[in-house]
Amino acid sequence: MAGACAQRAAVWDRRWRSSATGGVVRCMTRLSASVGLLVGLVGGGSGCVHVYQPMSGLHDPVVIDPQQPNFQDVRLTVYCAPGDHLNPEETRMLCRRVGTLFENQGAVVLTYTRNRLQVEQAREEEEAALAASESESEAGVDATGVSRGTDEAPTDLVLELRSRQTHAASDPVSWVLCAGSFTLVPGVTESSFATDVVIRDGTGFLLARDTLEGRLVRYFGVGSWATNRIVDLLWREDEDELTGDAVNQDLSADLYSQLSQLLFNAKMQWQVRQEGLRAAGGSGAAESASDAAATGAATP
Repeated sequence: MAGACAQRAAVWDRRWRSSATGGVVRCMTRLSASVGLLVGLVGGGSGCVHVYQPMSGLHDPVVIDPQQPNFQDVRLTVYCAPGDHLNPEETRMLCRRVGTLFENQGAVVLTYTRNRLQVEQAREEEEAALAASESESEAGVDATGVSRGTDEAPTDLVLELRSRQTHAASDPVSWVLCAGSFTLVPGVTESSFATDVVIRDGTGFLLARDTLEGRLVRYFGVGSWATNRIVDLLWREDEDELTGDAVNQDLSADLYSQLSQLLFNAKMQWQVRQEGLRAAGGSGAAESASDAAATGAATP
């Protein structure tokens, strides 16, 4: 009897150990799968919800249509200087997209991913070297890496862009709650940026200056992302979505619209100034001619 009881106890003990071990394995498997899913979401950027808020300059009214040829045959030079907000690769991408924006509106665009003063200094040094060489009459490549010839046409308008970060903050309490809740409670970071815009004519005369400011808030966490993703799919319109690439598209649309409006206003001022200079030059020539005629008539 005692032997039978001991045998049953041993069987139940083996079953319990097997069940407990299987439960632990299943629990660890599920935990590993959850962690893998979390890492996948975070690595793919899906665990973040970005909110874009336009501030000074970016929400000003725009009256022109960027799809129209607003700058037909205008020779435009764009300088995009790297800063603390955009790295060199992002600066090149911004400059390329801005150049395409104005090319689509009819302008002849030349872009540089360097500061205007640096480019002009490099060009002056290159021109001095060409003047001192025997082949100064031949076409060359300037120090900025842009092929040119001796008959290079002067620019009409110059657009300078510099993007900088003005503020960055992270809420430590939200990140503690985020870690303690396995990202169900989102961690919050925010940053503000400013894009300085300067527009001149080909002679360096200042036509326009403005600063476009915006704010970006990032919510990190599976809970926040999953909730907003469901709302995006079921209720929000495409332009109001908080997940995906909608925020970048909104920011780009605001930036490109404001740049188009600023450059259009500067172009109108440039044209008025050109007409004034031509009128002044014509009146000056007429006065010189009349003075010469009067001097000739007074001479015996």
